[in-house]
Amino acid sequence: MMKTPYRLAAAAALLPLLLACAAEPPDPFLVQTDAGPVQGFAPEGAVDVAAFLGIPFARAPEGDLRWRPPVAVEPWTEPLQAGEYRPICPQSRAQLPQSEDCLYLNVWTSAERAGEDAMPVMVWIHGGGFRAGNGRLGEAPATGRGVGLASRGVVVVSIQYRLAALGFFAHPALAAEAATSGEPEGSHGVLDMIAALEWVQRNASAFGGDPDRVTIFGVSAGGMAVNTLMSTPASAGLFHRAISESGYGTWRLPHLSEARWGLSSARDQGAALIAGAFDLGENPSAADLRALPVEELINLGTGFWVPITGTVLPDEPGVVFARGEQHDVPYITGGNSFEGTIFRAFAMAPGDYFATFGEREGQARALYGADGETDDDAERIAAATLFGDQRYVISARYLAEQMKTVSSPARTYYFRFVPEARREMFPGAPHGSEVAYAFGDTGDPDAERYPGPDGEALGDAMAGYWTRFAATGDPNGDRAPEWPEYDAENDTWMVLDAPEPKATPGVLKDKLDLLEAVYLERIGGE
Repeated sequence: MMKTPYRLAAAAALLPLLLACAAEPPDPFLVQTDAGPVQGFAPEGAVDVAAFLGIPFARAPEGDLRWRPPVAVEPWTEPLQAGEYRPICPQSRAQLPQSEDCLYLNVWTSAERAGEDAMPVMVWIHGGGFRAGNGRLGEAPATGRGVGLASRGVVVVSIQYRLAALGFFAHPALAAEAATSGEPEGSHGVLDMIAALEWVQRNASAFGGDPDRVTIFGVSAGGMAVNTLMSTPASAGLFHRAISESGYGTWRLPHLSEARWGLSSARDQGAALIAGAFDLGENPSAADLRALPVEELINLGTGFWVPITGTVLPDEPGVVFARGEQHDVPYITGGNSFEGTIFRAFAMAPGDYFATFGEREGQARALYGADGETDDDAERIAAATLFGDQRYVISARYLAEQMKTVSSPARTYYFRFVPEARREMFPGAPHGSEVAYAFGDTGDPDAERYPGPDGEALGDAMAGYWTRFAATGDPNGDRAPEWPEYDAENDTWMVLDAPEPKATPGVLKDKLDLLEAVYLERIGGE
Protein backbone atom coordinates (compact mmCIF):
# COMPACT_ATOMS: atom_id res chain seq x y z
CA MET A 1 0.00 0.00 0.00
CA MET A 2 1.39 3.38 -1.03
CA LYS A 3 2.12 5.78 1.84
CA THR A 4 0.38 9.15 1.48
CA PRO A 5 2.25 12.40 2.01
CA TYR A 6 0.15 12.88 5.17
CA ARG A 7 1.37 9.58 6.64
CA LEU A 8 4.95 10.34 5.73
CA ALA A 9 4.68 13.76 7.33
CA ALA A 10 3.09 12.31 10.47
CA ALA A 11 5.81 9.70 10.74
CA ALA A 12 8.46 12.36 10.31
CA ALA A 13 6.84 14.44 13.02
CA LEU A 14 6.71 11.49 15.44
CA LEU A 15 10.31 10.40 14.86
CA PRO A 16 11.97 12.96 17.19
CA LEU A 17 9.47 12.11 19.92
CA LEU A 18 10.09 8.38 19.53
CA LEU A 19 13.85 8.91 19.60
CA ALA A 20 13.54 11.08 22.70
CA CYS A 21 11.48 8.41 24.45
CA ALA A 22 13.96 5.73 23.50
CA ALA A 23 16.82 7.83 24.87
CA GLU A 24 15.03 8.80 28.09
CA PRO A 25 16.83 7.22 31.07
CA PRO A 26 14.87 5.04 33.49
CA ASP A 27 13.32 6.68 36.54
CA PRO A 28 16.06 6.41 39.21
CA PHE A 29 13.42 6.47 41.95
CA LEU A 30 11.47 3.45 40.62
CA VAL A 31 13.26 0.12 41.08
CA GLN A 32 12.05 -3.38 40.30
CA THR A 33 12.98 -5.79 43.09
CA ASP A 34 12.50 -9.54 42.91
CA ALA A 35 9.23 -9.17 44.85
CA GLY A 36 7.84 -6.09 43.10
CA PRO A 37 8.49 -2.44 42.21
CA VAL A 38 9.44 0.15 44.85
CA GLN A 39 9.08 3.91 44.52
CA GLY A 40 11.78 5.92 46.29
CA PHE A 41 12.43 9.63 46.66
CA ALA A 42 15.11 12.31 46.65
CA PRO A 43 16.08 13.14 50.26
CA GLU A 44 15.89 16.81 51.22
CA GLY A 45 19.14 18.65 50.67
CA ALA A 46 20.86 15.67 49.02
CA VAL A 47 22.61 15.79 45.66
CA ASP A 48 22.50 12.68 43.47
CA VAL A 49 20.98 10.36 46.09
CA ALA A 50 17.87 8.21 45.88
CA ALA A 51 16.39 6.75 49.08
CA PHE A 52 14.07 3.77 49.49
CA LEU A 53 12.68 3.28 52.98
CA GLY A 54 10.72 0.39 54.45
CA ILE A 55 11.24 -2.39 51.89
CA PRO A 56 10.08 -5.74 53.32
CA PHE A 57 12.58 -8.59 53.11
CA ALA A 58 10.45 -11.15 54.99
CA ARG A 59 6.87 -11.61 56.13
CA ALA A 60 5.75 -10.31 59.50
CA PRO A 61 7.08 -12.82 62.08
CA GLU A 62 3.91 -12.81 64.15
CA GLY A 63 1.26 -15.34 65.07
CA ASP A 64 2.36 -18.79 63.93
CA LEU A 65 5.55 -17.26 62.44
CA ARG A 66 6.79 -16.02 65.83
CA TRP A 67 10.04 -17.88 66.71
CA ARG A 68 10.31 -19.34 63.24
CA PRO A 69 12.87 -18.60 60.51
CA PRO A 70 11.95 -15.63 58.29
CA VAL A 71 9.58 -16.43 55.42
CA ALA A 72 9.70 -14.85 51.95
CA VAL A 73 7.32 -11.95 51.32
CA GLU A 74 4.31 -12.21 49.05
CA PRO A 75 5.09 -10.48 45.71
CA TRP A 76 3.27 -7.31 44.66
CA THR A 77 2.64 -5.61 41.31
CA GLU A 78 1.89 -1.95 42.06
CA PRO A 79 4.83 0.25 43.13
CA LEU A 80 5.43 0.09 46.87
CA GLN A 81 5.73 3.64 48.22
CA ALA A 82 9.11 3.64 49.97
CA GLY A 83 9.10 7.18 51.32
CA GLU A 84 8.76 6.48 55.04
CA TYR A 85 10.33 4.23 57.63
CA ARG A 86 8.27 1.27 58.80
CA PRO A 87 7.73 0.31 62.47
CA ILE A 88 10.73 -0.72 64.52
CA CYS A 89 10.93 -4.18 66.07
CA PRO A 90 9.21 -4.50 69.48
CA GLN A 91 11.32 -3.23 72.38
CA SER A 92 10.79 -1.62 75.75
CA ARG A 93 10.97 2.14 76.36
CA ALA A 94 10.90 3.08 72.67
CA GLN A 95 8.97 6.15 71.53
CA LEU A 96 8.76 5.18 67.84
CA PRO A 97 5.93 3.10 66.33
CA GLN A 98 6.71 -0.59 66.76
CA SER A 99 5.26 -3.87 65.60
CA GLU A 100 6.17 -7.51 65.15
CA ASP A 101 5.76 -6.66 61.47
CA CYS A 102 9.22 -5.07 61.41
CA LEU A 103 11.45 -6.99 58.98
CA TYR A 104 12.18 -4.09 56.68
CA LEU A 105 15.33 -2.57 55.23
CA ASN A 106 16.27 0.81 53.79
CA VAL A 107 18.45 1.64 50.78
CA TRP A 108 20.36 4.77 49.76
CA THR A 109 22.05 4.87 46.37
CA SER A 110 23.11 7.21 43.59
CA ALA A 111 20.31 8.82 41.61
CA GLU A 112 22.67 8.97 38.61
CA ARG A 113 23.62 5.29 38.56
CA ALA A 114 22.32 4.44 35.07
CA GLY A 115 25.23 3.36 32.89
CA GLU A 116 27.72 3.58 35.77
CA ASP A 117 29.85 0.78 37.18
CA ALA A 118 28.28 -1.25 39.97
CA MET A 119 29.01 0.25 43.38
CA PRO A 120 30.11 -1.51 46.57
CA VAL A 121 27.32 -2.21 49.05
CA MET A 122 27.57 -1.46 52.78
CA VAL A 123 25.01 -3.17 55.04
CA TRP A 124 24.59 -1.49 58.45
CA ILE A 125 23.54 -3.57 61.48
CA HIS A 126 22.36 -1.46 64.40
CA GLY A 127 23.36 -1.91 68.03
CA GLY A 128 21.32 -1.82 71.21
CA GLY A 129 22.23 -4.91 73.22
CA PHE A 130 20.07 -7.12 70.96
CA ARG A 131 17.08 -5.69 72.82
CA ALA A 132 16.77 -2.20 71.32
CA GLY A 133 17.65 -0.14 68.26
CA ASN A 134 16.42 0.14 64.68
CA GLY A 135 17.51 0.62 61.09
CA ARG A 136 16.84 4.35 60.87
CA LEU A 137 19.79 6.45 59.67
CA GLY A 138 18.36 9.90 60.22
CA GLU A 139 14.81 11.14 59.93
CA ALA A 140 12.86 11.13 56.66
CA PRO A 141 12.76 13.00 54.39
CA ALA A 142 16.37 14.06 55.08
CA THR A 143 17.81 10.67 56.28
CA GLY A 144 21.28 12.06 56.95
CA ARG A 145 23.75 9.22 57.55
CA GLY A 146 22.50 7.06 54.71
CA VAL A 147 22.77 10.05 52.39
CA GLY A 148 26.27 10.86 53.61
CA LEU A 149 27.81 7.49 52.79
CA ALA A 150 25.82 7.06 49.57
CA SER A 151 27.31 10.38 48.41
CA ARG A 152 30.72 8.68 48.59
CA GLY A 153 29.95 6.14 45.89
CA VAL A 154 28.50 3.21 47.82
CA VAL A 155 25.04 1.71 48.16
CA VAL A 156 23.98 1.83 51.81
CA VAL A 157 21.52 -0.69 53.26
CA SER A 158 20.29 -0.63 56.87
CA ILE A 159 18.34 -3.56 58.27
CA GLN A 160 16.12 -4.48 61.21
CA TYR A 161 15.99 -7.79 63.06
CA ARG A 162 13.94 -9.32 65.85
CA LEU A 163 15.09 -8.30 69.32
CA ALA A 164 15.15 -9.58 72.91
CA ALA A 165 12.82 -12.51 73.61
CA LEU A 166 11.42 -12.37 70.09
CA GLY A 167 14.84 -12.74 68.49
CA PHE A 168 17.17 -14.51 70.94
CA PHE A 169 15.05 -16.93 72.92
CA ALA A 170 14.99 -20.69 73.43
CA HIS A 171 12.55 -22.89 75.32
CA PRO A 172 11.92 -26.65 75.69
CA ALA A 173 8.55 -26.32 73.93
CA LEU A 174 10.17 -24.66 70.93
CA ALA A 175 12.92 -27.28 71.02
CA ALA A 176 10.36 -30.07 70.71
CA GLU A 177 8.76 -28.30 67.78
CA ALA A 178 12.12 -27.73 66.07
CA ALA A 179 13.02 -31.40 66.49
CA THR A 180 9.97 -32.28 64.41
CA SER A 181 10.18 -29.50 61.81
CA GLY A 182 13.97 -29.46 61.41
CA GLU A 183 13.95 -25.66 61.61
CA PRO A 184 16.83 -23.82 63.32
CA GLU A 185 16.15 -23.07 66.97
CA GLY A 186 16.94 -19.84 68.80
CA SER A 187 18.81 -16.79 67.44
CA HIS A 188 15.98 -15.86 65.09
CA GLY A 189 17.38 -12.34 65.02
CA VAL A 190 20.52 -13.72 63.36
CA LEU A 191 18.36 -15.58 60.84
CA ASP A 192 16.70 -12.23 60.04
CA MET A 193 20.13 -10.71 59.32
CA ILE A 194 20.93 -13.61 57.00
CA ALA A 195 17.59 -13.18 55.20
CA ALA A 196 18.37 -9.48 54.71
CA LEU A 197 21.79 -10.35 53.25
CA GLU A 198 20.14 -12.85 50.91
CA TRP A 199 17.82 -10.04 49.79
CA VAL A 200 20.89 -7.89 49.09
CA GLN A 201 22.39 -10.64 46.95
CA ARG A 202 19.20 -10.88 44.89
CA ASN A 203 18.52 -7.15 44.57
CA ALA A 204 21.75 -5.16 44.91
CA SER A 205 22.23 -4.82 41.15
CA ALA A 206 18.76 -3.27 40.76
CA PHE A 207 19.95 -0.39 42.97
CA GLY A 208 23.30 -0.05 41.20
CA GLY A 209 25.16 -2.22 43.72
CA ASP A 210 27.69 -4.99 43.22
CA PRO A 211 26.53 -8.22 44.91
CA ASP A 212 30.14 -9.43 44.88
CA ARG A 213 31.32 -6.48 47.00
CA VAL A 214 29.11 -6.48 50.08
CA THR A 215 30.48 -5.19 53.38
CA ILE A 216 28.70 -5.80 56.68
CA PHE A 217 29.36 -3.27 59.44
CA GLY A 218 27.79 -2.50 62.78
CA VAL A 219 28.37 -1.15 66.27
CA SER A 220 28.12 -2.77 69.71
CA ALA A 221 25.48 -5.50 69.35
CA GLY A 222 25.71 -4.76 65.63
CA GLY A 223 29.47 -5.30 65.85
CA MET A 224 28.82 -8.55 67.69
CA ALA A 225 26.36 -9.43 64.91
CA VAL A 226 29.19 -8.92 62.42
CA ASN A 227 31.38 -11.30 64.44
CA THR A 228 28.47 -13.75 64.60
CA LEU A 229 27.93 -13.60 60.84
CA MET A 230 31.67 -14.12 60.38
CA SER A 231 31.29 -17.28 62.48
CA THR A 232 28.16 -18.98 61.14
CA PRO A 233 28.26 -21.26 58.10
CA ALA A 234 24.74 -20.09 57.20
CA SER A 235 26.04 -16.71 55.98
CA ALA A 236 28.71 -18.10 53.63
CA GLY A 237 29.03 -16.10 50.41
CA LEU A 238 26.63 -13.37 51.49
CA PHE A 239 29.32 -10.75 52.23
CA HIS A 240 32.92 -10.10 51.26
CA ARG A 241 34.33 -7.74 53.92
CA ALA A 242 33.39 -7.06 57.53
CA ILE A 243 33.79 -4.18 60.00
CA SER A 244 33.05 -4.79 63.68
CA GLU A 245 32.86 -1.54 65.67
CA SER A 246 33.02 -2.27 69.41
CA GLY A 247 31.71 -5.75 68.80
CA TYR A 248 32.17 -8.28 71.56
CA GLY A 249 33.44 -11.68 70.48
CA THR A 250 35.10 -12.96 73.65
CA TRP A 251 32.10 -12.46 75.97
CA ARG A 252 30.25 -15.45 77.41
CA LEU A 253 27.31 -16.68 75.34
CA PRO A 254 24.75 -19.27 76.42
CA HIS A 255 24.67 -22.63 74.68
CA LEU A 256 21.34 -23.89 73.39
CA SER A 257 21.20 -27.12 75.38
CA GLU A 258 24.31 -27.28 77.57
CA ALA A 259 25.44 -25.45 80.70
CA ARG A 260 28.75 -23.79 79.76
CA TRP A 261 31.03 -21.00 80.95
CA GLY A 262 29.08 -20.85 84.21
CA LEU A 263 25.80 -20.21 82.37
CA SER A 264 22.75 -22.46 82.31
CA SER A 265 21.52 -23.52 78.87
CA ALA A 266 19.49 -21.08 76.79
CA ARG A 267 16.52 -23.45 76.93
CA ASP A 268 16.66 -23.55 80.73
CA GLN A 269 17.03 -19.77 80.89
CA GLY A 270 14.00 -19.35 78.64
CA ALA A 271 11.92 -21.79 80.68
CA ALA A 272 12.80 -19.94 83.89
CA LEU A 273 11.91 -16.56 82.39
CA ILE A 274 8.52 -17.79 81.20
CA ALA A 275 7.74 -19.56 84.49
CA GLY A 276 8.62 -16.44 86.46
CA ALA A 277 6.51 -14.08 84.36
CA PHE A 278 3.47 -16.07 83.24
CA ASP A 279 1.11 -18.65 84.72
CA LEU A 280 1.22 -21.27 81.97
CA GLY A 281 1.70 -24.39 84.08
CA GLU A 282 4.71 -26.70 84.15
CA ASN A 283 4.90 -27.61 80.46
CA PRO A 284 3.55 -24.85 78.23
CA SER A 285 3.25 -25.65 74.55
CA ALA A 286 4.69 -23.68 71.64
CA ALA A 287 1.14 -22.51 70.92
CA ASP A 288 0.86 -21.22 74.51
CA LEU A 289 4.06 -19.23 74.05
CA ARG A 290 2.93 -17.76 70.73
CA ALA A 291 -0.30 -16.61 72.35
CA LEU A 292 1.57 -14.45 74.89
CA PRO A 293 1.18 -10.68 74.38
CA VAL A 294 4.15 -9.05 72.71
CA GLU A 295 3.98 -6.12 75.17
CA GLU A 296 4.92 -8.47 78.00
CA LEU A 297 7.43 -10.57 76.09
CA ILE A 298 9.63 -7.59 75.30
CA ASN A 299 10.09 -6.92 79.02
CA LEU A 300 11.32 -10.42 79.81
CA GLY A 301 14.76 -10.45 81.40
CA THR A 302 16.74 -7.57 82.80
CA GLY A 303 20.10 -8.02 81.10
CA PHE A 304 21.36 -7.83 77.56
CA TRP A 305 20.26 -10.50 75.11
CA VAL A 306 22.86 -12.25 72.98
CA PRO A 307 23.05 -14.83 70.19
CA ILE A 308 22.81 -18.44 71.33
CA THR A 309 25.55 -20.95 70.50
CA GLY A 310 25.05 -24.55 69.46
CA THR A 311 22.48 -23.62 66.84
CA VAL A 312 22.83 -21.04 64.02
CA LEU A 313 26.06 -19.91 65.69
CA PRO A 314 28.21 -23.01 66.30
CA ASP A 315 30.25 -21.45 69.13
CA GLU A 316 31.45 -18.13 70.51
CA PRO A 317 33.19 -16.08 67.80
CA GLY A 318 36.50 -16.15 69.70
CA VAL A 319 36.44 -19.95 69.67
CA VAL A 320 35.36 -20.15 66.01
CA PHE A 321 38.10 -17.71 64.93
CA ALA A 322 40.77 -19.61 66.85
CA ARG A 323 39.78 -22.79 65.00
CA GLY A 324 40.10 -21.01 61.65
CA GLU A 325 36.42 -21.63 60.89
CA GLN A 326 35.44 -17.99 60.35
CA HIS A 327 34.70 -16.67 56.87
CA ASP A 328 37.88 -15.80 55.00
CA VAL A 329 37.19 -12.14 54.20
CA PRO A 330 39.08 -8.91 54.99
CA TYR A 331 38.18 -7.74 58.49
CA ILE A 332 38.40 -4.47 60.42
CA THR A 333 37.73 -4.39 64.14
CA GLY A 334 38.35 -2.00 67.01
CA GLY A 335 37.11 -0.19 70.07
CA ASN A 336 37.03 3.17 71.81
CA SER A 337 39.10 4.63 74.61
CA PHE A 338 36.20 4.80 77.10
CA GLU A 339 33.83 1.99 76.22
CA GLY A 340 32.92 1.91 79.91
CA THR A 341 30.03 4.33 79.46
CA ILE A 342 27.93 1.16 79.22
CA PHE A 343 29.16 -0.21 82.60
CA ARG A 344 26.30 1.33 84.58
CA ALA A 345 23.76 -0.70 82.59
CA PHE A 346 25.11 -3.86 84.22
CA ALA A 347 24.32 -2.57 87.74
CA MET A 348 27.53 -3.88 89.30
CA ALA A 349 29.48 -2.11 92.04
CA PRO A 350 33.08 -1.26 91.00
CA GLY A 351 34.56 -3.27 93.87
CA ASP A 352 32.45 -6.30 92.97
CA TYR A 353 33.61 -6.08 89.38
CA PHE A 354 37.30 -5.94 90.31
CA ALA A 355 36.70 -8.93 92.60
CA THR A 356 35.66 -11.05 89.60
CA PHE A 357 39.34 -11.10 88.60
CA GLY A 358 40.15 -13.27 91.64
CA GLU A 359 43.88 -13.60 92.19
CA ARG A 360 44.44 -11.11 89.36
CA GLU A 361 42.44 -8.37 91.08
CA GLY A 362 45.54 -6.59 92.34
CA GLN A 363 47.08 -6.59 88.87
CA ALA A 364 43.87 -5.27 87.34
CA ARG A 365 43.63 -2.50 89.93
CA ALA A 366 47.25 -1.51 89.40
CA LEU A 367 46.95 -1.38 85.61
CA TYR A 368 43.76 0.67 85.75
CA GLY A 369 44.81 3.09 88.48
CA ALA A 370 42.58 1.74 91.24
CA ASP A 371 45.30 0.20 93.40
CA GLY A 372 44.50 1.39 96.92
CA GLU A 373 42.04 3.90 95.47
CA THR A 374 39.61 5.31 98.03
CA ASP A 375 37.91 7.90 95.83
CA ASP A 376 34.57 6.44 94.72
CA ASP A 377 34.47 8.34 91.42
CA ALA A 378 38.03 7.36 90.53
CA GLU A 379 37.34 3.69 91.29
CA ARG A 380 34.13 3.83 89.28
CA ILE A 381 35.94 5.30 86.25
CA ALA A 382 38.72 2.72 86.59
CA ALA A 383 36.22 -0.14 86.79
CA ALA A 384 34.21 1.23 83.87
CA THR A 385 37.33 1.56 81.72
CA LEU A 386 38.38 -1.98 82.59
CA PHE A 387 34.89 -3.25 81.82
CA GLY A 388 34.86 -1.57 78.41
CA ASP A 389 38.27 -2.96 77.53
CA GLN A 390 37.26 -6.46 78.62
CA ARG A 391 33.96 -6.41 76.76
CA TYR A 392 35.07 -4.72 73.53
CA VAL A 393 38.76 -3.89 73.06
CA ILE A 394 40.29 -7.26 73.93
CA SER A 395 37.74 -8.84 71.60
CA ALA A 396 39.09 -6.70 68.77
CA ARG A 397 42.70 -7.67 69.42
CA TYR A 398 41.99 -11.36 69.98
CA LEU A 399 39.81 -11.80 66.88
CA ALA A 400 42.32 -9.87 64.78
CA GLU A 401 45.08 -12.17 66.06
CA GLN A 402 43.06 -15.23 65.07
CA MET A 403 42.68 -14.02 61.48
CA LYS A 404 46.14 -15.57 61.05
CA THR A 405 44.25 -18.87 60.71
CA VAL A 406 42.83 -17.73 57.34
CA SER A 407 44.35 -15.92 54.37
CA SER A 408 42.49 -12.59 54.54
CA PRO A 409 44.00 -9.73 56.56
CA ALA A 410 42.68 -8.01 59.66
CA ARG A 411 43.18 -4.41 60.70
CA THR A 412 42.54 -2.91 64.13
CA TYR A 413 41.62 0.61 65.18
CA TYR A 414 41.46 2.47 68.49
CA PHE A 415 39.10 5.45 68.44
CA ARG A 416 40.30 8.11 70.87
CA PHE A 417 38.83 11.41 69.71
CA VAL A 418 36.69 13.46 72.10
CA PRO A 419 35.51 16.93 71.02
CA GLU A 420 36.90 19.67 73.23
CA ALA A 421 33.43 20.62 74.49
CA ARG A 422 32.91 17.10 75.91
CA ARG A 423 36.31 16.42 77.48
CA GLU A 424 35.21 17.39 80.98
CA MET A 425 32.31 14.97 80.66
CA PHE A 426 34.21 11.89 79.44
CA PRO A 427 37.74 10.61 80.20
CA GLY A 428 37.87 9.07 76.73
CA ALA A 429 35.82 8.38 73.61
CA PRO A 430 32.47 6.94 74.77
CA HIS A 431 30.95 3.71 73.55
CA GLY A 432 29.40 4.25 70.12
CA SER A 433 30.84 7.73 69.63
CA GLU A 434 32.81 6.65 66.54
CA VAL A 435 29.66 5.89 64.53
CA ALA A 436 29.04 9.47 63.39
CA TYR A 437 32.64 9.71 62.19
CA ALA A 438 32.51 6.38 60.34
CA PHE A 439 29.52 7.75 58.42
CA GLY A 440 31.29 11.08 57.88
CA ASP A 441 28.36 12.67 59.72
CA THR A 442 29.99 15.28 61.93
CA GLY A 443 27.15 17.76 61.61
CA ASP A 444 26.70 21.34 60.60
CA PRO A 445 29.31 23.81 61.95
CA ASP A 446 26.44 25.69 63.59
CA ALA A 447 25.10 22.58 65.35
CA GLU A 448 25.47 22.24 69.12
CA ARG A 449 27.40 18.95 68.90
CA TYR A 450 29.69 19.99 66.03
CA PRO A 451 33.10 18.50 66.96
CA GLY A 452 35.14 21.31 65.41
CA PRO A 453 37.39 21.27 62.34
CA ASP A 454 39.52 18.45 63.79
CA GLY A 455 36.46 16.26 64.26
CA GLU A 456 35.19 17.08 60.80
CA ALA A 457 38.56 16.12 59.30
CA LEU A 458 38.57 12.87 61.29
CA GLY A 459 35.06 12.05 60.04
CA ASP A 460 36.17 12.59 56.47
CA ALA A 461 39.21 10.35 57.05
CA MET A 462 37.21 7.56 58.71
CA ALA A 463 34.45 7.55 56.10
CA GLY A 464 37.19 7.40 53.49
CA TYR A 465 38.81 4.38 55.15
CA TRP A 466 35.45 2.62 55.50
CA THR A 467 34.29 3.20 51.91
CA ARG A 468 37.66 2.35 50.32
CA PHE A 469 37.64 -0.87 52.33
CA ALA A 470 34.15 -1.60 51.00
CA ALA A 471 35.33 -0.98 47.46
CA THR A 472 38.59 -2.96 47.46
CA GLY A 473 39.08 -4.76 50.78
CA ASP A 474 41.91 -2.31 51.59
CA PRO A 475 41.19 0.99 53.43
CA ASN A 476 44.35 2.67 52.16
CA GLY A 477 44.54 5.25 49.38
CA ASP A 478 43.75 8.89 48.65
CA ARG A 479 46.95 9.93 50.48
CA ALA A 480 45.50 8.93 53.84
CA PRO A 481 47.93 7.78 56.57
CA GLU A 482 48.89 4.16 55.88
CA TRP A 483 46.89 1.59 57.84
CA PRO A 484 48.95 -1.61 58.10
CA GLU A 485 47.57 -5.12 58.40
CA TYR A 486 47.47 -6.48 61.94
CA ASP A 487 49.92 -9.06 63.19
CA ALA A 488 50.51 -10.05 66.79
CA GLU A 489 54.26 -9.40 66.67
CA ASN A 490 53.96 -5.72 65.74
CA ASP A 491 50.52 -5.23 67.36
CA THR A 492 49.89 -2.10 65.29
CA TRP A 493 46.58 -0.27 65.59
CA MET A 494 45.30 2.72 63.68
CA VAL A 495 44.66 5.30 66.38
CA LEU A 496 41.77 7.43 65.16
CA ASP A 497 42.31 10.85 66.71
CA ALA A 498 43.13 14.45 65.85
CA PRO A 499 44.97 15.93 64.10
CA GLU A 500 45.02 12.79 61.91
CA PRO A 501 44.93 9.00 62.24
CA LYS A 502 48.23 7.40 63.17
CA ALA A 503 49.44 3.79 63.05
CA THR A 504 50.63 3.00 66.59
CA PRO A 505 52.12 -0.23 67.99
CA GLY A 506 51.24 -1.75 71.34
CA VAL A 507 47.98 0.05 72.16
CA LEU A 508 47.02 -0.87 75.76
CA LYS A 509 49.42 -3.81 75.52
CA ASP A 510 49.84 -4.60 79.24
CA LYS A 511 46.13 -4.20 79.93
CA LEU A 512 45.07 -6.32 76.98
CA ASP A 513 47.67 -8.98 77.81
CA LEU A 514 45.98 -9.34 81.21
CA LEU A 515 42.51 -9.49 79.69
CA GLU A 516 43.56 -12.03 77.08
CA ALA A 517 45.05 -14.23 79.80
CA VAL A 518 41.76 -14.06 81.73
CA TYR A 519 39.82 -14.97 78.60
CA LEU A 520 42.08 -17.90 77.73
CA GLU A 521 41.76 -19.22 81.28
CA ARG A 522 37.98 -19.13 80.95
CA ILE A 523 37.70 -21.01 77.66
CA GLY A 524 40.52 -23.37 78.63
CA GLY A 525 38.72 -24.35 81.81
CA GLU A 526 35.90 -26.13 80.00
